[in-house]
Amino acid sequence: MKNVLLRILLVIFASATVHAQKSLSASSYFKRANDRYAKGDVDGAIADFDIAIIFDPQSAMVYNNRGVAREHRGDVNGAISDYDKAIELSPKLADAYSNRARLRLARRDLDGARADCDAAIVLNPRMARAYNTRGTILCENGDLDGALDNFNKAIAIDPALAESYINRGVIRRERGDLEGALADYNRSIRINPRLSNAYNNRGNLWRDKGQLSQAIADYTKALELNPGLALAYASRGFVLLLQGKNADAEKDFAACLNLDPTMKSIIERKEDTKRHLSRTP
Repeated sequence: MKNVLLRILLVIFASATVHAQKSLSASSYFKRANDRYAKGDVDGAIADFDIAIIFDPQSAMVYNNRGVAREHRGDVNGAISDYDKAIELSPKLADAYSNRARLRLARRDLDGARADCDAAIVLNPRMARAYNTRGTILCENGDLDGALDNFNKAIAIDPALAESYINRGVIRRERGDLEGALADYNRSIRINPRLSNAYNNRGNLWRDKGQLSQAIADYTKALELNPGLALAYASRGFVLLLQGKNADAEKDFAACLNLDPTMKSIIERKEDTKRHLSRTP
């Protein structure tokens, strides 16, 4: 009888030891994956997240963080799959809802993105990025008051969230508050000098104010940071037209269309756009 009890205890001890080793291994790989991602080694991070999941396939945070890394690498389907799994394993993980909302918005699934933002905010009322994404959705739907309220909340919670200043600047410019918009774009650039959209949007503002050289400088900076930003080529092209630099403008329009052929209809209306811009104060 004593031998049977001893064998049972040994099995229980061995099982507990294996479980502890697996947990330790999962934790070690998870930590190293996060460190690698923070250092810019996205592929190395994903490889470590993969191993962590083998050791602990029930960890929602591992799936969530691997989703972030996959999103960074451009694997949108893989990222959404990971966010889905994280939510399945942990329905109260606000980060996963907020992250999935961002990708649903990018895919123009506005209803799905809004539902995820709402869920994230219910779970964590201080999740600034969820307010920022929800503000963008409301802006897309034409609710500028609601959008502005959400961007203000995001900034109040996290004053270092540069994207919210950019988004609030868009609304302020739309409403004719050029100085307020300029302040927001300047603040976003001070927080993160590598945000190409901030320079592109500030370029539009300089154009509105008739300061064309400053507009060109900002569009050029945006393209330096993000050579694939087709909109910046188009915007710079229109300002070059206003300056009478037609040959340079045509080069920018060609570069824009090479990156994004769907902008052809906008480029084809360049003379109308030139006349409109020339009347802008």
